[in-house]
Amino acid sequence: MNQLKEKIRFIKLCSDTTFKYLYKNPKFKPWFDEIILEKCGLDLSGFELVDNEANTGNQIKDYRMDLVLKKEDTIVIIEMNDSYYQHLRIKNYSYLYRLAGNRFETGENYHPMETKLILFNNYSYQKASKVKEVHYLFMEPNLQDIIKDIESFEIYLPEFQDLCYDSNEIDIRLSLFQKESYEEMRKATKNSRDLEIIKELERLAMEEEFIYAYDHEAVRKKEENSIRKDSYEEDHEHGLEQGITQRNIEIARNLLRLGIKPDDISKATGLSLSEIQNLKEKEC
Repeated sequence: MNQLKEKIRFIKLCSDTTFKYLYKNPKFKPWFDEIILEKCGLDLSGFELVDNEANTGNQIKDYRMDLVLKKEDTIVIIEMNDSYYQHLRIKNYSYLYRLAGNRFETGENYHPMETKLILFNNYSYQKASKVKEVHYLFMEPNLQDIIKDIESFEIYLPEFQDLCYDSNEIDIRLSLFQKESYEEMRKATKNSRDLEIIKELERLAMEEEFIYAYDHEAVRKKEENSIRKDSYEEDHEHGLEQGITQRNIEIARNLLRLGIKPDDISKATGLSLSEIQNLKEKEC
């Protein structure tokens, strides 16, 4: 039996494919929701996954479908970032701004809607060490007025790798994302619900369709990292920069619709004040 377990392939909990598969399963969704409740203060009970029942016929696409939840006038985006790369934050936050901007209907009609972003980051906080969680609020700096409609939360998983003797249940749960084997995971926890997650990972390791999607993610990331590395080393980033600029323009448009000051939009996007003014005039 032990020899059989050693042969079972290890499936990472911090894989985007694994994370999304488990969260979309009603049996395991509460396991993640309890983490979010403690670390972000958001109660996601009663939230429904948007388009969760969609079946495109493409197994890989279905496994990777975005985690977007909705309840009444609140939308929550959940992302797993398995690794850090340049412009990752722009990618994550452009999605938040885009959904927030979609609250505007035809013309200037505004539909009140809270939009929240939750990031599980499998890397350390870039600006300081030992940071476990960050909560971002959007604020008008001169008036110190918080824009309550948009906020984000980031959880930095590597900081939960080394636990203290008095670590709570949720911190132990987060430490499982950093383990490198099922044996390590089982040694870290005795909680029956954690053990169910580990058991499901072992089952997935023997499911052909899941492994196909899981491996496709690994290949895709390897190719993307190679492209980014080659582009950086050979200084062929023109196409990438064009894409980033276009994304920043879209973000700026959404922030203008939310009433954010041009100075602050310039700082957030890197666009000049004249570029932002041109966008503002086109919006009118």
